Amino acid sequence: MRRLLPRILVFCLAGLIIHLWALLGALVFGRSFVPSQAYVSDHDIIAKSIAIPAGCLIFVLCCRKFAKDFEAPQVSVKTLLLSGFGVVVLPFVFGVFIRATVLTAYPLWSAALIGKETQLEFSVYDTGGPSFRCPNRVNLAGMPTMTGTLCDVPDDFRRTLHQGIRVVLTGRGTANGLFAARIEVVH
Repeated sequence: MRRLLPRILVFCLAGLIIHLWALLGALVFGRSFVPSQAYVSDHDIIAKSIAIPAGCLIFVLCCRKFAKDFEAPQVSVKTLLLSGFGVVVLPFVFGVFIRATVLTAYPLWSAALIGKETQLEFSVYDTGGPSFRCPNRVNLAGMPTMTGTLCDVPDDFRRTLHQGIRVVLTGRGTANGLFAARIEVVH
C-alpha cells in the first residue's frame, strides 16, 4: 500500500499538469478547450471505470488516516475534523478530477499539437449569468466538469440562446475537441 501512494500522487500530478496545459492553451490560443460530445460519450464509461476505483482507493486511504488519527492518544480536534473532511470530500473530488482528466487529456493534446481549423456541433445546456471568473458564459450539454463552459460570449448573442439549441463552435482542434474561437447557431 505504501508503494501505491507515490503512483497515485504521480497520476494526480499528471492530471494537474494536463489541466494546467489546458489553461496555458487557453492563454496561447485565446480560448477555452471543449472536447467533442461524441468523444465524451464514447469514452465516458472508460473514464468512470478509472475514476470510481481511484475515488474508492482515496476513500480507503483517507479512512486509514482517520482511524490512525482517532486512535492516537493526543490528537487535536482540528486534526480529526480535517481527517473526517478528507474521508467525506476527497474521494468525490478526486473521482471527478480523474474523470475530467481522462476525458480531456488526449483531445486537448491532439488539438494543441496537430489541430487545424475545425467545426464541432454542441447543444446548449444553459446561459448562466456572469460570474467573477467567467463573464457572459454559455454552458454546453453533456460536458465533463472543468470543460464545456464558454466565456466572453457577446451578451446580445447569448440572450438568443436557450436550453437545447444547437450551436457550432469553430476553432483550432480535431474531431475530438477544439479551442473554441467562434460560436454560431445551427440553422
